[in-house]
Amino acid sequence: MKESPALIEKDGVTFFLYPRWEKEGLVGHGFSTRLGGLSRGVFASLNLGLKGGDSPEIVGKNRQRFLGIWGKGEKDLYYGEQVHGKEVFLVDRLFLSKGTREIPGTDAVITSERQVLLGAFSADCLLVFFLDPGAPAIGVAHAGWRGTFSGILPGVVEAMNKSFGSEPGSLEVLMAPSIGPCCYEVGEDVMDIAAASHWGREAVFYPGIRPGHRFLDLQKTNSNILCKVGVRPFNIITNEFCTCCRPDLFYSYRGAKRGATGSHMGIIFLR
Repeated sequence: MKESPALIEKDGVTFFLYPRWEKEGLVGHGFSTRLGGLSRGVFASLNLGLKGGDSPEIVGKNRQRFLGIWGKGEKDLYYGEQVHGKEVFLVDRLFLSKGTREIPGTDAVITSERQVLLGAFSADCLLVFFLDPGAPAIGVAHAGWRGTFSGILPGVVEAMNKSFGSEPGSLEVLMAPSIGPCCYEVGEDVMDIAAASHWGREAVFYPGIRPGHRFLDLQKTNSNILCKVGVRPFNIITNEFCTCCRPDLFYSYRGAKRGATGSHMGIIFLR
């Protein structure tokens, strides 16, 4: 179901959160916009990604501004390398003792440890947050079209069941703003991979503008996939924002014509 996230400004930083989760108080969470940071030019202003060419020092300061809203810092943050794959990583007590922050070859992270901050980055791709209130346990996944058709979200559902006993029907799922079907026109290469993929059967495409192209709806496609593995439709919360349509709020790789741009961050932790 669609639910409008709340747009919040705190300490000069503008970000999204979902009122229901905030009210329940089990998790801290948020999804950044591009507003409230120190970056300049194409990265203006709250760029939280290190891979686009922005100053690492400034990105570090931006991250502290954003994470500081929850009294957190980079030392608390664990996230995947984001290689557009389907690997899910369990952040447990043993791993926490190693001090590694970025987990190689991973696009989703899960944990049941309290006060451990899970994060992911995007500039059009879909970020998906998971919560099992009963365990309690959480996860976050990065799902572009490759990860979507590789089965990254079913992988999270399976991993949470294996690690925490989370039943799919008990999971609550939130989708952050991403590129919308209004702007996400893909070519035959993507459609061919979808057609050859088991999860591609759930893809939602619309007629494209250019010959041999169609518009892909990431949120509906991933919602369909989640329902196929037992997540209840009314527990999947989507939204109507498009990162490409709103350069005033968001970074967009497509909007930047595949050039340099900043990245948002989504975070979640068990209180």
